[in-house]
Amino acid sequence: MKIVLTTSMAGLGGTENATFRLGRLLTERGHRVILASSDGPLLPDAQAAGMMWQPVDFYRGGVFGYIKAVFALMKMLKQEQPDIVHCQMARIVPGCVAAVRLASPKTKVFYHARGLNPETYPKIAKMFDRLGVYIIGNCRHEQEKLIRHGFPAERIRYTYNALHQIDRVPEKSRRDFIMLGTLSRLDKVRAVHLMIDIFKQLLDKGLPVRLQIAGIGEEMENLKHQAERLGIADKVNFLGGVRDLTAFFGETDILVNTPHCIGDHGAGVGNNILEAGLYHTPVVTYDMAGISEIVINGQTGFCIPFGNQEAFIDAVVRLSADPKLRKQLGNALNRHVTALCSDDEIYRTTMDAYRM
Repeated sequence: MKIVLTTSMAGLGGTENATFRLGRLLTERGHRVILASSDGPLLPDAQAAGMMWQPVDFYRGGVFGYIKAVFALMKMLKQEQPDIVHCQMARIVPGCVAAVRLASPKTKVFYHARGLNPETYPKIAKMFDRLGVYIIGNCRHEQEKLIRHGFPAERIRYTYNALHQIDRVPEKSRRDFIMLGTLSRLDKVRAVHLMIDIFKQLLDKGLPVRLQIAGIGEEMENLKHQAERLGIADKVNFLGGVRDLTAFFGETDILVNTPHCIGDHGAGVGNNILEAGLYHTPVVTYDMAGISEIVINGQTGFCIPFGNQEAFIDAVVRLSADPKLRKQLGNALNRHVTALCSDDEIYRTTMDAYRM
């Protein structure tokens, strides 16, 4: 099968990593994968994994740049005549549909639903239905949400994100404190500022904890100022963008996750949760979107209703005091994640979706 993955690859965020991992998996299973995207830090890895690359950038140059990207995609489609164009972001879907209809009308167009603003769902569900697009949600919750907003159930499936490939699971570093870690883009939705407030309360309780914050984003300086204002800057380490997940999780005893997503805001599970499971690391998280499909409260981690700061703190305190419980929940999360997100399972569910 010939598959075109269209997206922006400009950064190291969840979409870029999920696209790379899906492309790697499809390539390993014998499919010809063409990455039609902007340049970015993961592009050399994608090419090394066997993906072909075509420079198509829907995100630069405004309306003119978008039209230019449509024509660039059309040129490639006329030559390749792929089976699938798999859009990883909503904005590029109309342009991809136009290019397919003009250059490769037998090609199916898929949108991979990774989250929208709440008010956008009804519009997207209706528009993408009219365009004849197929959808793959990145969790069961996302599939059900789009159906609820009017997208036909027979043209949507779901599959979780493909996993990061690892060589080994590191032993946790031994020290006289517990290292908490966040791993996400530093924006208002991921709401790491809520974790910094919680961290201050943990310190006030006398808990021997430190916090490392992995990721980049527009909130970085605000978060640093917040830590300084609270007088805890010496106990918070900002790591910036992290590519060595083995090193990060080797130093992280508990992954903490405080996204500010309620109602229809947000989608999926988040690569950080799946990666924690891959590295046998227990998770304390606020509930949102599909997280509870992976972090089953009390069984594979602690999944706390958004805003229940007291319960979140209690969960961190409990895990910090009990290394056996940390190991138990980390192992349980690993078993759950590897069952739902193994290469075989992601490949099976993706192929099932492509055959719709």
